[in-house]
Amino acid sequence: MELQRNTSDIQKAELLSVAYENSRWQWLIDRIQVATLDLVKMKSPKIILDVGCGTGRFLRKLHECWPDASLIGVDPSEGMVREARRLTPGVTFHVAMAESLPLSDASVDLILSTLSFHHWSEPDKGIREIARVLCPKGHVVIADAVLPYGLSMLIWHFNQSKPNKVRRMFIEEGLDIQTQQRKMKRFLGITIGIKST
Repeated sequence: MELQRNTSDIQKAELLSVAYENSRWQWLIDRIQVATLDLVKMKSPKIILDVGCGTGRFLRKLHECWPDASLIGVDPSEGMVREARRLTPGVTFHVAMAESLPLSDASVDLILSTLSFHHWSEPDKGIREIARVLCPKGHVVIADAVLPYGLSMLIWHFNQSKPNKVRRMFIEEGLDIQTQQRKMKRFLGITIGIKST
C-alpha cells in the first residue's frame, strides 16, 4: 500500500523551491541548524542523511563539519531536490518521504531532520524507517518547532513534534535517548537518539 502523502505541504514546497534558498526565513533556519549541530557529538560519521533536505543548505554545512563523509538528502518535493542537486554537487539526493527511505538497512551513521518532522504524514512510520536504516551505535537528531499547547492544537501538524511524543516514538523503535533539549527560548525541541543494536 502506498503511503498517503501530505500533498498540501508538498505542493507548497514545489512552489517555494526556486526561491527557498534565498527566502527571508533562512537566517532563522541557519540558527536552528547551528543549534542542532552544537549538540551532535559524533566524531567522524561515514554516511550522513538529511531527511527533509530542502535545497541542500544543511548538507553544505554538514560537509564543512565532516568533509570526508558521504552525504545523502531526501525530500518529497521534486522541486526542492532539483534545486538541491543544482546547488549541492557531490551529494546523493532522492525524492522520497521519511516514511519510505530508499536506503538499505543499517546503512547510515548519522541522520538529521531539522524543521521537517512536523510535515511528516506518519511520524511513527518515519521514525521506524530511520531506525531501520540507522547503523548500530548510529545517531538520529530530530529538531523541530515546539509551540505552546493551545497554538499547537490550532496548527495541528506541530502537535506531533512535541518532545514527549518524539521521545515515545524513539523509545518504541529501540532508540536510546541521548539528550532532549529545548533551545531558542524553548521554541525548538531537539531530540538525539542512539541505536543500541
